[in-house]
Parts: sequence; C-alpha cells; structure tokens
Amino acid sequence: MGEDIYSKLLDKAEGTFSKSIRSQRRLKIPEPDIIYEGKVTIIRNFASVIEMLNRDPKIFIKFLTRELGIGISMDPPRLIINKKVDQETIRKKLEQFLQIYVECYECGSPDTEIKRVGRVDVLECKACGAQHALKMTKDINQNESTLEEGRTYSITVNEIGPSGEGRGNFRGFTIIVPGAKKGETVKVLVKKIRKGTAIAEKVKED
Repeated sequence: MGEDIYSKLLDKAEGTFSKSIRSQRRLKIPEPDIIYEGKVTIIRNFASVIEMLNRDPKIFIKFLTRELGIGISMDPPRLIINKKVDQETIRKKLEQFLQIYVECYECGSPDTEIKRVGRVDVLECKACGAQHALKMTKDINQNESTLEEGRTYSITVNEIGPSGEGRGNFRGFTIIVPGAKKGETVKVLVKKIRKGTAIAEKVKED
C-alpha cells in the first residue's frame, strides 16, 4: 500500500472506532488536596482519589511507601505521609500508579482488576481481555509507552470495523489491520499514525 492509501484509510477510520473504548481510555484523577502539619504531609481527599482509581488503599500505600521510602498510614478519609512531599511529586506518583496498577497496557482502559495467578499479580482488562503481570506492565510503561511508525508489535483483534477491517487496541491507540479476523492475535507492522489511530499490515511469521 502507498502513503495515499494509508491516509485515506485513516480519514475513513477517524472517529468511527468504539466510543465506549475511547471514553474509558483515560481517567481524570482528582487533584490531591494537600496540607502540611509540621513535617507531615496529609492528603485530605485520599478516599475520593482511591475510589476513583478503584483500587484497595493498601496497594497504593505499599506502592507509595516503596517509592518514597517513608512511613505512610491512612486515617480515613486522609492519607498521612511522615515527611514533607510537594504537590507535584504526589501528582506524579498518582499518575505512575494509574499507569501501573489501573490502566490496561493494551488499550488504555481503566476498566481493569488485579488478580492473583499462581504467584504473580496480573492486571486483567475487562474491555479488551488482555492480561499482563504487574511487574511487566511497569517495565513496559517506563520504557515503551507509545507507538512508532515502522515498528512491529503483537496485538489482539477485538472488533471488526464497518468495512470489514480488523481493529485492536494497543498502548492507547486503535490499530486498524486490513484482513485480520476478530479474536486473532497477529504481528503487525505500523505504517502510519494519526492522533490515536494507526494503520498496520500483518507480518508473516517465520
């Protein structure tokens, strides 16, 4: 396919992929309401923040304790951090927690849950069905958090578009793969990207 064909496919696809997936793709975390008492930092609206993230507060406390290296406790609805931490640092840690423990690595949906599979904690997506070990998800989000033209990726086709093209979700992008079938996991070469949509071609496995 030539560049003009890819552009036409993107023009046709833009705005037609599932609105439910698009709307679920990103959570807006409430701004942490912080006050300081001596050397202690208190997040006064922690209960509403963690409710939005839909995770057990103990998971976040364990994560933040590891990240900051300091004692943390919960006094509902507040979170108490035993040292002064600036607003921007807390905001960044919340964003990091969202990426690792909440958002699906494949499609970006926050409609996920954490399950124990054997000895591994797995993040399972209810939107696209993807499963990833949490440690693996962390590594991927830190090192390869986007999509690039000219690179190959493995994706699962989870729906068929109006023109019969296969569609999958990966790293927050909708990837259109002509000729791919629903439920098929394929290796694809990304040819062109525009906004949140990409056109890709199936790559023959060796």
